[in-house]
Amino acid sequence: MKQLARMIAALCLFVTLLVLRELPAEIPAHYDFAGNVTRYGSKYELLILPVVLLLVSFGSRFLLLHFYRKAEQAESDKERQAAAANAKVLGIVIFPQTLILSCIQGVFLYNTVLALRGESFLSTFAGEKLLTILCGSLLLVPGDILPKCRRNGMVGFRLSWTKYNDLTWQKSNRFAGMMLVAAGALGIISTFFAPKGYGMFLLSIYIMAAIVISTVRAWQVYREEKAKERDRG
Repeated sequence: MKQLARMIAALCLFVTLLVLRELPAEIPAHYDFAGNVTRYGSKYELLILPVVLLLVSFGSRFLLLHFYRKAEQAESDKERQAAAANAKVLGIVIFPQTLILSCIQGVFLYNTVLALRGESFLSTFAGEKLLTILCGSLLLVPGDILPKCRRNGMVGFRLSWTKYNDLTWQKSNRFAGMMLVAAGALGIISTFFAPKGYGMFLLSIYIMAAIVISTVRAWQVYREEKAKERDRG
């Protein structure tokens, strides 16, 4: 799966380069929530997502090697299990995230080609809903497996409060995972009922709410754990 993810990322960049050859120097570069063009810019801006995707895809290989090496060099079963669990989580996330982001890039390319003809796929009901569903789906997989992360400094819902101890990490990441899944699911469901142009707007609201609520909950868990330690002391 990890090798397939890298192949998809490379294919996404290759297809983007092919499309760029046929595009003029200036293209529609930004759209509002209704899919209407709000800014024009260089065609090379279309390279940002596939290049980042390729770097992340190949970079994750080194992160996986880090966790594997940490598991091999662990001095206790607890550390070994934590590193192995984090490697497994990262391995699961890479493929679906790469696939979904590549699909989003495909939507952008298709919409750019249409925009140059005076049309817009994103301003249609189907285009808007498709993009919102893809973006909402980005939250489902990491949200589902976030609770399976063990305390570390690279993967998971990382705040100074969540990393205080294993309990604060576990509770905070489980709650944050639930919030991400809820935000993604709500975004996907509500896009079928929201007025035209409001699908992505609502998803953005859900995401911001999930982040704020998860941060507040992490602070509460941290305070509770600190209070318990004071009582035990």
